Amino acid sequence: MILTFLARSRSLVWVNAWSASLRTTKRGRALFEPFYFVNNRSGRSLSVSAVDLADVDTESADGSFASDAFQVQAPFPPAGDQPAAIQALIERVQQGDRFALLRGCTGTGKTLVMSHVIAGTQKPTLVLCHNKTLAAQLARELRAFLGPVVELFVSYYNHYRPEFYRETTGTYMAKKSSVNPDLDVLRHRATRALASRRNVVVVASVSCLFGLGLPKEYLDACVHYKTHDPLDWDEFVEKLTRLQYRMAVDDDSFERGKYQVLHDDSSDSKVITLWPPYEKFPMQLVVAPMAANSTQFSVRRILQGNQDGFHPINGCKLFPASHHVTHDMEAACLSIEEELQERIKYFNDMGNKDACNRLQVSVLRDLDQLRTWHSCKGIENYSRHLAGRPAGLPPDTLLDYMRLLNGDDWLLMMDESHVTLPQLSSMFRGDQSRKRQLVKHGFRLPSALDNRPLNEHEFWDRASQTIFVSATPSPRELALTNSDPIDMIIRPTHVCDPKIEVRPADGKHINDLIEEVKTRAKKKQGSLVITLTKRDAEDLASHLEGCGVKSAYLHSGLKTLERSNALRALQLREIDCIVGINCLREGLDLPQVSLVAVLNADCEGFLRSESALLQVVGRAARNVHGMAIFYANRVTDSMKRCMDLTAHRRQLQLDYNKKNGCSTRSTTGSSALSFFDLLKEQIELEKGLMAEESKAVQLASFTSEPLQIISAQKGKSQIVTDHIPNTPGVYFWKDDEGSILYIGKGVNLRSRVKSYISPSAKHGPRIKEMVRRAKSVDVVLTASERDALLLESNYIKHHQPPFNVLLKDDEHYPYICASVGDSIPSLTVVPYRKPEHVSGSSRYRYFGPYTSFQEINAILDDIERMYDLRVKSFMTRQGSLSKEAYNELFDKALEEIFGDSRGLSHNLRIRRRQYEEAGLLFDSESNACRDVVTVQLLQDDKAIVSVMQLRSGIMAGRYKYTCQVSAGLGDEDLGSVLQTVLTERHYPSGGEHSTSWFPDNVLLSLPALDVKVLKESIRESRSRIEPNRKGRIQVRTAATRGAQKEIDERTLEFATKNMFQDLLTHANQYSISLNGDLASTELADLLALENPPSRIECYDISHTQGENAVASRVVFENGEPQPHLYRQFVIRSVVGIDDYASIEEVLERRFRRAFKSNTDLDGDDPWAVPDLVVIDGGKGQLNAAVKGISKAAESPEGQFDIRSLVAVCALAKDKEEVFVPGRGDPVNDHPDSRALLLLRALRDESHRFALKAHRKRRSVLKHV
Repeated sequence: MILTFLARSRSLVWVNAWSASLRTTKRGRALFEPFYFVNNRSGRSLSVSAVDLADVDTESADGSFASDAFQVQAPFPPAGDQPAAIQALIERVQQGDRFALLRGCTGTGKTLVMSHVIAGTQKPTLVLCHNKTLAAQLARELRAFLGPVVELFVSYYNHYRPEFYRETTGTYMAKKSSVNPDLDVLRHRATRALASRRNVVVVASVSCLFGLGLPKEYLDACVHYKTHDPLDWDEFVEKLTRLQYRMAVDDDSFERGKYQVLHDDSSDSKVITLWPPYEKFPMQLVVAPMAANSTQFSVRRILQGNQDGFHPINGCKLFPASHHVTHDMEAACLSIEEELQERIKYFNDMGNKDACNRLQVSVLRDLDQLRTWHSCKGIENYSRHLAGRPAGLPPDTLLDYMRLLNGDDWLLMMDESHVTLPQLSSMFRGDQSRKRQLVKHGFRLPSALDNRPLNEHEFWDRASQTIFVSATPSPRELALTNSDPIDMIIRPTHVCDPKIEVRPADGKHINDLIEEVKTRAKKKQGSLVITLTKRDAEDLASHLEGCGVKSAYLHSGLKTLERSNALRALQLREIDCIVGINCLREGLDLPQVSLVAVLNADCEGFLRSESALLQVVGRAARNVHGMAIFYANRVTDSMKRCMDLTAHRRQLQLDYNKKNGCSTRSTTGSSALSFFDLLKEQIELEKGLMAEESKAVQLASFTSEPLQIISAQKGKSQIVTDHIPNTPGVYFWKDDEGSILYIGKGVNLRSRVKSYISPSAKHGPRIKEMVRRAKSVDVVLTASERDALLLESNYIKHHQPPFNVLLKDDEHYPYICASVGDSIPSLTVVPYRKPEHVSGSSRYRYFGPYTSFQEINAILDDIERMYDLRVKSFMTRQGSLSKEAYNELFDKALEEIFGDSRGLSHNLRIRRRQYEEAGLLFDSESNACRDVVTVQLLQDDKAIVSVMQLRSGIMAGRYKYTCQVSAGLGDEDLGSVLQTVLTERHYPSGGEHSTSWFPDNVLLSLPALDVKVLKESIRESRSRIEPNRKGRIQVRTAATRGAQKEIDERTLEFATKNMFQDLLTHANQYSISLNGDLASTELADLLALENPPSRIECYDISHTQGENAVASRVVFENGEPQPHLYRQFVIRSVVGIDDYASIEEVLERRFRRAFKSNTDLDGDDPWAVPDLVVIDGGKGQLNAAVKGISKAAESPEGQFDIRSLVAVCALAKDKEEVFVPGRGDPVNDHPDSRALLLLRALRDESHRFALKAHRKRRSVLKHV
């Protein structure tokens, strides 16, 4: 049976198979009297008006009610104390009371009362909750009673760590967050619903106290389209831009908040596919021109998408893609610049140069991005300028949307007000305290202080009539409410408060708890266990799993959906127990729970106060068999008050049940589906979009517009990648002034860099802009991908390139921290090493860093499987295991895994060291401020000395010095060369550089001639340039034993590798031609040729799955490309995919033409025989080429020496291996020699030319 409220005029009727009769007072208020009657109009389900309970008339039962009123649908009538509470609250709202308090025990049906009050007052309602989990559950329950009028508004962050600066340690942490797009959809749905209709209930977390753009601009910006409406194309595109919809360049980038324009060539119409952020699926507008070549169009069809396709609808209303609508971005930027200049002057007057420079760099970078993209990282900190608000004014929030659309005629309900109300002031104070530190030290402008939540005074200025709802209200709510609170003690199910038992926490109580949980699991009942800390919750859940109890933990560290899924698992009996902290106190509807166990109940404090204990005990008050157990060694005052009040309520409930003959029953609870699942269908089919047809229509075939590809050409020059090796490392994109635009890492550096400038590359708008500005690329080579990951992170933090700030969040690679100084030590994951722990502390030991949480979790999981440390730690904290036994086990694990022991965990220790290898180089203390000096003897009696500066986890600089040396100088004499360069050239030039020029220690690849002289020379230069710098300078070669040996060897390997790369990069000046003779000489030695090759040809094949195959030939003379000699070959005889046959055909045709000539061809003739033929491929392609040349020479294959005709080699792509005829293994042993650079240049040029030829041929065939 269903009870329904519905408004019509000013009338009221009770209907359906049961109800409570009403009598109307002279003042027009309805009174509840509990009895039942049957509706006389059989066969019709009528509704009840509750907008205004006065003037009841007989015409109100005719069924013609307004369609936009609140309706309550419930499978049961109000019972217990509910009818009286509903009546009293409606009366207080109608008589204009500013505050009312509903004080109801857990399980008395406060949510149903709230629903009836909303329908009884017919006011738009904002329900405020203190966390996401409670908001989602309450929205789900209200939606079950009120239907689809209920919306959810919570923070769209899955994880959020605010930006902060800790003054005591000098630690700055950038904001780190991850956005859940589904939650953002719900936020847009909520504001759209408020703007579209009056019967709206928005359940919001305290996220609604933060700024939400400009309500008036948001509402004014929306546009409405109907079929057959005229549409000016230029104006339409301008409106989409103003609504902050962006055009998607391709299907891959199409997402919410973007649109695409497709063309139907057959009808000359356009199809705009648009994805509003509040819709589950995109929508389409089909427009046709009113005349040929006209910008005036007519809307032919509007289609709304769903899982089956697109359905026609009559019209649509487009709301902005973002709540932050800014019409004049340039004015906002000018205002930001003005504030920046004022702040620069302030810091200069204070003499704080660091803060001044820091602020200027970050704000100018943000301004550049705001002008380019209308967005930047941390744009919320400029919200005052973007909104055009004066300084100090509060931001516009969801409450302003309520006021703008409804005036004061709306209702605020504050659920669990004893927790929610204190957040009004604490959120504001915490936000301001954090941001004042950022402003003080130059991380943010003072206007960032205006990006804040409302304070309590501002909140109450905006709030309307308010109803507090709580089982344990605080004195604050009682003081605000002028009248007495409305109490609810009797539950509709007549279930009494649970019994409470106190059991000793004697070390055996964990076994007792396990038995209690198992007993209830056998009866298909759930249990809740309340601990004091997150660690206890996780450890106990793990221990319960080990004892055969299906369990999960629940605390604030979990993401929103993870918490919701854990509760749902308990509702569906997929698990038998949830272990948590205070997340289990308020608002959780879990009638399956018959046991609540509180550990450490005698630890007096916030989590064990009277209010907290009452809320916890209430979790078992929905089940007939409910029971609570306090594990404690004494009874605290809070415990006593809680037990006394619970016993008093229980007695009242028992007496009521006995007097009225009531039988008890457990509640069934709300749906096990999450709120997001319940909204799934509602998101797909919107109430305001009326479908014209129920059958989906098929889309016509459309051709998308061609994409514009950014060329790799930079004026007359080109970014060349031949000098970049196929090894792990970090790359830097730089502009024409050498400023770093973007930093990235790659396992294969050359392939990664080439992917940016490839003609077929598809990039987003930011990367396209970065590539457009980039003029050069530089690289740093690393030994492994982990090294590259860590080095990339350190470089980004140090340089903060503009395009990284937009694309990559700040990262900290985690450590394992062993708290060896604690009485009960543990292994935990920490994001970084605390400075106070690193310097001289014996309480903590750090291991790492690890470049991924997957690695660190794998190590900890293996430790747990092997030693069971977490469970043993929990048992020790609960007194079930002695501290001595646990500490002995912990020390054993630490030694075997992190020490040098070769116990059972030897393999785990080796794997752990492999994971930590990146930290040896970029995170070790010895490399924090170190110079690494390498030296190499070159040809022509020259030597090069390279100095690599390692500073704070990055390679801060590379300097090379070339000097002439005596003829016949051996490697053993290079120490004197090294010392001369350092003492006479490198360190004396420190005055021209930054103050970080001088290191704390110097690592030499070879022993210096006289270390004492070298150290004294460095100290002398340092005292002259940095007179305030003190401390020892250590100069030495690599260590030969101990842990330092591994660090030094890895550091020298890193420096040597980059020294050779530096030689290839800068000595060749990014061009093969400058050293073509040298490269040809090395190539002749590599291939065993008599003379260096002058003319070289390279061949490549391009096709699409065997169709339209084209071969290309490029020619280099003395290292220079000769485009006039390039040729294309259309494959004639080969059918299908056969690169070998294609190579054979092309080489036969090419050399048959050369060999048939009776005279020697001129060197500039395109068919002259070259000195060397290079094939793009491996041994198979090489053999095919030899076969083709032998056919051209009309010689049987294998019976002649191919080198008597022409030299041939092949370059394989994967490992850059060079193959020659007659030899199975590659002939090259160095992947980055000059000879190989020349071959790469040939291969890459032939590949580029082949692709170009193939595209041209495919285009011609398509038109034919």
